[in-house]
Amino acid sequence: MKLIEKFICVPVTIFWWLVLVLDILCLALLVTVLPDRLIRNGAVLRAASSLLLKAAGVRLQVQGLQNVIRDKSQILVANHESWFDSFILAAILPIRVTFVSKKEMFRVPVYSYIMRRLQFLSVDRVNPHNDLKGMDTIAALLQSHLSLVVFPEGVMSNTGKLGSFKRGAVYLAARTNIPITPIALIGTRKIKSRRSPWIHFGIQINVVILEPVEVGGLQREEQQTAAGNIRAIIERHLPDTEKSRGFSNEPLREVEYDAMC
Repeated sequence: MKLIEKFICVPVTIFWWLVLVLDILCLALLVTVLPDRLIRNGAVLRAASSLLLKAAGVRLQVQGLQNVIRDKSQILVANHESWFDSFILAAILPIRVTFVSKKEMFRVPVYSYIMRRLQFLSVDRVNPHNDLKGMDTIAALLQSHLSLVVFPEGVMSNTGKLGSFKRGAVYLAARTNIPITPIALIGTRKIKSRRSPWIHFGIQINVVILEPVEVGGLQREEQQTAAGNIRAIIERHLPDTEKSRGFSNEPLREVEYDAMC
């Protein structure tokens, strides 16, 4: 990293981590004192996520917000390049959403309490038998007008290149007969990549929300094919070298994400 760039990133990173700590403490207080109906309508999570984006100076432009289904559950799948992917989606999506986290995160004090109150879900990726039980829990929640955000690559990309998609999201969608809404996140790795400790201020992120895909009734073999097709849909909207391709003629709309809280 260049010296001047590092000189800027160090105070930005320190400031952001301080905001994160305060954000978590305030969030823990809110989810303790507020009734369930206010916690689970999405406003608290949107407000907390929006604060973290503002602390990093993130600028968002969103295309295709009308493709988000408002009147029933859906599974939203996106590429995964940064910690900030979850914050961005939680801030811009105008519906009740939950996220799947690895089981280990539910052992972290305070954070685990917040996740449970926000109905975050745990999946055991080590023990397949427990993983199936987790899928049963998720399937039940999807019947309650709660939508699920999934990063089907399973891990954050080290290089920015799109990895292969696991079929878990398609399996759940087929089992519960709900649609999958693909989302392309463009530029989040520029804020903070997996291998870098530094947070870069003022990065513009493009979010492309694509038309829902119906996968109800697909069998096991067809589910993996469908996962590959959804991956291809997202990949068409990711940058190719310095040029993005696959955008529709719809103009990008800048989103003031704190106004959506």
